[in-house]
Amino acid sequence: MKEAYFFDIDGTIYDNKFHEIDPDLFREFGYLQENGADLYLMSSRSPYETIHLPEEFLEYPFAGIILEGGGAVYGKDLDLVDAWLIPGSDIKKIRNYCRDHDLLWRYSGPEGNYFNRKEDLATRTHWRKLYLTVPKVKEWKGDDVCNILIWTRDENQKRELQELLTDNSVVVYPDCIEVRAKGISKENIIRKLRRKKGYQRVICVGDGPNDVNMLREADCGVAMKNACKEAREAADVVIGSVGEGGVTVWLKNRRERGIHHELTSYRK
Repeated sequence: MKEAYFFDIDGTIYDNKFHEIDPDLFREFGYLQENGADLYLMSSRSPYETIHLPEEFLEYPFAGIILEGGGAVYGKDLDLVDAWLIPGSDIKKIRNYCRDHDLLWRYSGPEGNYFNRKEDLATRTHWRKLYLTVPKVKEWKGDDVCNILIWTRDENQKRELQELLTDNSVVVYPDCIEVRAKGISKENIIRKLRRKKGYQRVICVGDGPNDVNMLREADCGVAMKNACKEAREAADVVIGSVGEGGVTVWLKNRRERGIHHELTSYRK
């Protein structure tokens, strides 16, 4: 049976608090590949936010690295394979709305990763803690863009932005919204790869709001113990937290029991 595994990065296999990946995880990845599985990374990171990930992680022979929340696919050495761009007309709507409401937004794509204006200290500190790097500041002037984050906690503004961007794919978080091109999401890129590659079984692992539909799309959706409530509810299996090496332990236990053990009883 042809299988594919899709792993979210942050909060799933990468511990942002300590900027570590369990070294034993690569051994388990190797066992999966020896059994013919394809392994993919799935993240809303831009490629410019991956440069400080551990070297052994970046050099690992994944079948593909899907970034920008599904907006771009990268191959070996982070060479761009394909990208789905947000139309310039929609970016202008975002730019104008954010100017009118004095909102910070970040746009990213093959050409770079930028804040629209100087960010506040709290955002800068939070971003550096997460990714060990901070976007440069540059006003958007027609750059190719795959992914946008707009910071607001105001529920009215979130609703207004969703109404403004009905032709786009939008994910709502407590403190921001994420915008991608129409029809672009982690789950949709999985559907495309399933059709293209002929995968008969797809296993997805994640923890965040943008992983919820990906977990539902999977034949087996796996959520971390540290995942948001919506992700845990969408999953077939909940495993240990990222700080406990949850993915490594789960894969090791599956291998020792028989690699597809839990798939005989999941609820889908």
